[in-house]
Amino acid sequence: MKSADSREALGLRAIPGLAGLGPILRLGFFLAAVCVLAVALLLRSARADVTEALWGVGSKMMEFPGAPQEAVRLLQLNGVRISFRTQTVEASLADVLDHYETSCGTAMATQTARNDSAGYVACFDMGDAPLDLGALANRFLRFSETGDLREVGDPRYVLARRVAGRVGDQTFLLTMWTNSEFNLYRMLPRSGADAAGRDLAGVPRPPGSQRILSAWEARQPSGVLVYRVVTKSAREIEAFYRTELPRNGWSIIERNPAESIRIDGTHMLSAEKGNRLVSVLSRPGEASQTVLTILASEPS
Repeated sequence: MKSADSREALGLRAIPGLAGLGPILRLGFFLAAVCVLAVALLLRSARADVTEALWGVGSKMMEFPGAPQEAVRLLQLNGVRISFRTQTVEASLADVLDHYETSCGTAMATQTARNDSAGYVACFDMGDAPLDLGALANRFLRFSETGDLREVGDPRYVLARRVAGRVGDQTFLLTMWTNSEFNLYRMLPRSGADAAGRDLAGVPRPPGSQRILSAWEARQPSGVLVYRVVTKSAREIEAFYRTELPRNGWSIIERNPAESIRIDGTHMLSAEKGNRLVSVLSRPGEASQTVLTILASEPS
């Protein structure tokens, strides 16, 4: 049994010789965390009264024993196709996390963290064949040449959260995996260029903006876009959209004309066009930059 301190600490385990590879693996885990954020945003309906944001081989590996069968869903994140599933299982948080730590096994590089209310397990499935340092070096050499994380192993990620206020132990699960290319070189924005993905049709971008995140659930109407905008303040970006959205056929939603909504320094503005709805959020970033987030809902 692990101590409380070790359960909360982050660390690499399972394969001798991997300790020095921490920075590369943590990058993959960071991207998985970004996926979680994107999914949480996508699962919010812009028009619904939502009371709670939900925090192949891969599919079978990520199932929890006895869990209700839920459909596998697809997320397009910066051009990368990621499978995910949400479930609520009749099991304690500790049992769920222990199961996935065991499932990752000794043939994978694993990183975990947990507390009393939530936790995660992230790992790379490196297959069943024994790996010596030479084989590992070859995998990372191929990764450095191609940028595809799957040269190292298949990424797997589990986020578990204890469900409060229920009779018995229940745990909410978000499991994510990919069995297709996971190319970081194309996925991450570089040298002022946009990250892979797409913009929202009919919604202009501020001059000097760089797209850093584009996330859409396949066959679903909602998405999230994140941009970095240089030399423009959050107030200036709000003013930009107050002018440009109506110019592109959108109607600003507000109780009073030119009403500005700010929450913890974030400027918020919503607009509708037919059955489409967008919410624009801009907040100060670092080094004279502003982070712009656009939440989109396009119900049929």
